[in-house]
Amino acid sequence: MMPNPTKWLTVKIALRYKVVMAENEDHLSTDDEPLDPAGMLALVEDQRRSVVGQIASFVPAILTAWGIVWLIGFGTLWLIDGLAPAFALPVPLAVSIFIVLLAAAILVSAVLGARSGRGRRGNRGEAFSGIVYGATWAVGSLAIVGFAQGLLYNGMPAGLFSVFYPVAYALFAGIMYVLSAALWRAVPMLVLGLWTLAVAVAAPFFGAPTHYLVLALGCGLGFLALAVASSIHLARLRARATGNEARRG
Repeated sequence: MMPNPTKWLTVKIALRYKVVMAENEDHLSTDDEPLDPAGMLALVEDQRRSVVGQIASFVPAILTAWGIVWLIGFGTLWLIDGLAPAFALPVPLAVSIFIVLLAAAILVSAVLGARSGRGRRGNRGEAFSGIVYGATWAVGSLAIVGFAQGLLYNGMPAGLFSVFYPVAYALFAGIMYVLSAALWRAVPMLVLGLWTLAVAVAAPFFGAPTHYLVLALGCGLGFLALAVASSIHLARLRARATGNEARRG
């Protein structure tokens, strides 16, 4: 199961923004001298950038964690047979590396996601969307396992399992990323989802075990590229906010 590593950016910015605006309203209501329209607009913009910087600062780390899972995790699976007979990574070692990386990425996502949500309040609609979306990852992953067993029961060669499982999960992940883009209006997730779908569709045509390498390079580099782009965007936001503060000072 590969949860959405960046949905916190769009959902929690909106939720945290409501809290910030409520606090500002309380402050302004007790101020003897209300700000002029230009000052209020500048205040709102600074608060928005502050919220974006606080929440989105975790996104590059989450994207990097999942990029490593795709790149190194699937890369180790490819090394089981990809370079044979010159080199072959033992199956237990390759699988262990993949599982450790996957567990580490899930832990990083959970910890940073929880930290990014501190001090925010949401409504029932937003909470319901998040719960359903998160549960869909688990339900969909179990459905893929059941579907695979059904195919095996009906005669699918066991050798195709090494192609079916990673490609099926990559397709499912791509669809979920696109859905997250629709739910939270996150254009980067739309791009990442469509790219993941394209890589997943192309991977089986390279055959086993090369499909592992295609998934590793295609999806892994896609996540890492988005992590770099997110870091650059955050750096620009921080520089802009610092410049505004310097001008007002």
